[in-house]
Amino acid sequence: MPFRSFDSFEFALFFSYRYVIFRLRKAHLLPFVQKERHMASTSDLSPAERQRFIMNWLAEKPNISVSDIVRRFSVSEVTARHDLISLESEGKLRRVRGGAVSLSRSNAISYPEERINVQVEAKETIAATAATLVDDGDVLVIDIGTTGFYFAKALMDKREITIITGDLAIANYASFNLPNASVVLLGGSVRKGHLYLAGALTLDCMSKLHADKAFVSADGFHPDHGFTVEHDFSAMIKHMYLTNSNQGYMMVDQGKFNKTSFYQSAQIDDLDGIIVDGDDEGIMTAAIESSRSHPKLYIAK
Repeated sequence: MPFRSFDSFEFALFFSYRYVIFRLRKAHLLPFVQKERHMASTSDLSPAERQRFIMNWLAEKPNISVSDIVRRFSVSEVTARHDLISLESEGKLRRVRGGAVSLSRSNAISYPEERINVQVEAKETIAATAATLVDDGDVLVIDIGTTGFYFAKALMDKREITIITGDLAIANYASFNLPNASVVLLGGSVRKGHLYLAGALTLDCMSKLHADKAFVSADGFHPDHGFTVEHDFSAMIKHMYLTNSNQGYMMVDQGKFNKTSFYQSAQIDDLDGIIVDGDDEGIMTAAIESSRSHPKLYIAK
């Protein structure tokens, strides 16, 4: 076969074609090469370096699971959980069942500092005890307010529960941090300056629902006047929470004993249990003993 020489145009066209093919192949393969190199490099990181990667990763997605960390960094589940515990202790994320969420997402709605930081230890202790009364699969009504918020935070290990609430902060927290909970947010108007829904629509919504257990709070308790709150709507909705539930529990710290607010929201005989952080003067114990129904008193430790 006779040899055919290339003219200058064909020669340039041939090498241009080869160059384009080379660039396309390189562009196609490069991400995979880079990924393999990255995976190799992240499998031998120090805990501090690995935790920095976790935080960068969490900044790009709403949550991260333990299994994600195990696959990404080739570490054990114990190591992955330890990383999340360490980051949570530093206030960088919030752990949830099976993983973690970023604080910017889990705390999108919260209470003012002057409310959320009042009697924190008492509320957390009461909440932890109240959570022991919740069974997997329960339908719960959680009252508005910071005590209810701390109670919601104590439900992390409960499975297949349903939470009914008119509190925006509680609904927000549960939706991001309680993966095994369904949330029913009552309708109504947002009360100005507060994070809960109020009005006739809220009452109407609750009137159509029924729960296994209601957990409510109060602004004050006096043996002669029962449990009282500041606003009339709060009294009405708390009463309906209790009426439309099989069991009703009051969560109140002893700093509110012998104090009376404007509207009565419940009497001792309306309750199945009362959860307090203490009863140093025996006020609640005496009130229960003189009642007709004698609800159980839970003193949180």
